[in-house]
Amino acid sequence: MTIDEPSVRERLKAFGFSDKEVDTYVALLEQGEAKASDLAQRAGVSKRYVYNVLGEFEDRGLVEVNDHETPTTIRAVDPAVVVRQLSNQLSSLETQLEAIHNPDPGEDRRYEVIKSKSTVKKRIASLVQQAENEVNVSVPASLLPDLASELAAAVDRGVLTLVLANGHGDDAVSESALQGLGSVVRYWADGGPMLVCVDRTHGLFSPPEFVMGRGSNHQAISFTEDRLSPALVGSFLGNYWPLAEEIYLHEPDELPATYDRFRHAIFAATRYQKRGYTLVAELELRPADSNEAFETRTGTITDITQGLVKPTTNSIPIENSFTVDDGTERLTVGGPGAIVEPYEARRVTLDVVESAGRSVSELLDRSDAFDR
Repeated sequence: MTIDEPSVRERLKAFGFSDKEVDTYVALLEQGEAKASDLAQRAGVSKRYVYNVLGEFEDRGLVEVNDHETPTTIRAVDPAVVVRQLSNQLSSLETQLEAIHNPDPGEDRRYEVIKSKSTVKKRIASLVQQAENEVNVSVPASLLPDLASELAAAVDRGVLTLVLANGHGDDAVSESALQGLGSVVRYWADGGPMLVCVDRTHGLFSPPEFVMGRGSNHQAISFTEDRLSPALVGSFLGNYWPLAEEIYLHEPDELPATYDRFRHAIFAATRYQKRGYTLVAELELRPADSNEAFETRTGTITDITQGLVKPTTNSIPIENSFTVDDGTERLTVGGPGAIVEPYEARRVTLDVVESAGRSVSELLDRSDAFDR
């Protein structure tokens, strides 16, 4: 039987495989079972990359890892089993997409297929320029020079800007080139998705190869969708953000400051707390998953759980919260729609409890050693 390998590769990529993942998986199928070193050599990737991708392959049901043996071997799961699993996943996805379909006519929900690389770059720049509250960007590092002015301007106007620069096998990126391009900038040499989400509503995604000029059959999708964007941001923060190296942290806002976006408040509070200062928070909150009226509570922040800045303190990606002592009880508070925390907050005002004669300006002058 003749194998149409290019067709197999394109179909695997349609299921979300990157080029390197396709190389690795196809090499394993050809061998059936192999040591990590042999698989890396046959796929033309590093041994480290093989170990990094094995967990994802195992989660997808593609491989079985025999780590009880020495050396560890990896075996490809029977393709018939894999296809059945993918079919089940597609059926589940169909159900979810049908639930999303038929939106409220009063909501602004739009999708657009973009076939031009230059249009994609312009669209990303435009999205960042329009951002008012939060930007989440995961792009090839080689694309960042084209977006540098827009990203720096977003940071300057107070937008929480999380930037993941992906290597995709390119030469190492100079850390100095990433300075100032986000509230937090991280770098991942092994690559990641091509994704931009702005203000929990607008965004764009595509295969990274599309904007890197490594394939002509790819397209990008631009969207305005207030249900899709939060899901993509959750995937971005949960699956890719933790793997990357932290390169740059921007100075926090001078306090007091009021935040309508909860992650923005988490970022600022974390930066101040790591510099040894006690913070007081005024929160408009109510019990999570309720229709009760919001009430204002004020207290001292005793703990912050977060995954935006290293070292992270959350146990699951969606967990970003304050624990606040208001003098009568301790309240654990998350953002709007909180499902882990007992309370949700729609607005947070932060201030510093100054001590030992130290001022906020003195705080901002302190060494970055406090951040690490």
